Amino acid sequence: MGWIEEILNKVGIGILFIDTDHRVQWANSTACKWFSLEIGKKRRCYRTMEYGETFCMMCPTRRAVDFGSPVRYEFPVTYGGKGKLYEVIGLPIRTEKGWLSGAVELVFDVSDREGEKRKVNELMMQIEKMAAMGQLAAGIAHELNTPLATISIISEELREILGNCCEGEALKEYLDDMEGEIRRCRSIIDDLLCFGKKERGNLTEVDINSLISKSMGLVNTGKTRSHVCITLRLLPSLPKVLTNPERFRQVLINVIKNGIEALEGRKDAHLTITTTCRDGLVEIVVEDNGPGIKEKDLNRVFEPFFTTKPVGKGTGLGLSVSYWLMRDLGGDIRIESSEGKGTRVYLSLPLRQEGCEGTHHRR
Repeated sequence: MGWIEEILNKVGIGILFIDTDHRVQWANSTACKWFSLEIGKKRRCYRTMEYGETFCMMCPTRRAVDFGSPVRYEFPVTYGGKGKLYEVIGLPIRTEKGWLSGAVELVFDVSDREGEKRKVNELMMQIEKMAAMGQLAAGIAHELNTPLATISIISEELREILGNCCEGEALKEYLDDMEGEIRRCRSIIDDLLCFGKKERGNLTEVDINSLISKSMGLVNTGKTRSHVCITLRLLPSLPKVLTNPERFRQVLINVIKNGIEALEGRKDAHLTITTTCRDGLVEIVVEDNGPGIKEKDLNRVFEPFFTTKPVGKGTGLGLSVSYWLMRDLGGDIRIESSEGKGTRVYLSLPLRQEGCEGTHHRR
């Protein structure tokens, strides 16, 4: 029996044998630690600590001891300034003649599980909220497209009318501004319409390393890029993935541009793009050493129209669209960030094939 007792003392749950007088005849070390038990005495359990000795009269385990009915229940308590949640399974014990001789209690500390439940519930609420926002945004976008197209046509016609008018230069400038704003509105509408698209489009085998390298050509120009040192750490043996290259490129470029914008004004600005494969996924990590994201904002970064950028610098749709595009592609996007410590964006896509090790570095 010694080795059995040794094993029971090492498991991470409380195990108690309780006789018909509700006295603890045996308990493993975990139960003794949790509930300050004394063998042979009526137990001083977490329930009596919370509600007093009278709770014993309605104790669920009593049904197992007195009536031979297995029980399972959860019980929250607060002591020492901390809340705990325990799950209890009470199993009746009978003699060879069928008489009840007590019960075994298995006690699980599920406090962390309750926290995980809350996180899952919050995530599901966020997904439902974003889905509703997506339907609304797509509807608004469709309604705006028609009048915007009309304005664009009128702008073109006015430009033709003023084409031969020397005194119309000022009006032409206004028309240029109008067309610029029309293009901006169309860009916003395109983003809004992405919420309403559920299809993945054409899926093809894609070399992610090659796609990243080609995409860099779209962000390697202009003032926004010149102050940032970009490092590529691409895994040479990275397998191909089955995805829509245009949609994934849209997500990738948006994430890279966000990182570059976050580094504006920083002298030692660095942005690193890493590819790896593990657990059946190809993972692309875009990391910057910028100012990071405040904790209160981190849970809102995927909300439509939420942005921490200055007025006029962002619509708050980029990450929201990226979120839905990655979901439609069967992948995932997540962000890790701490204020003052930079940001990491993880893009994951399911593997087409397995087998890869190592990482290749180049600038």
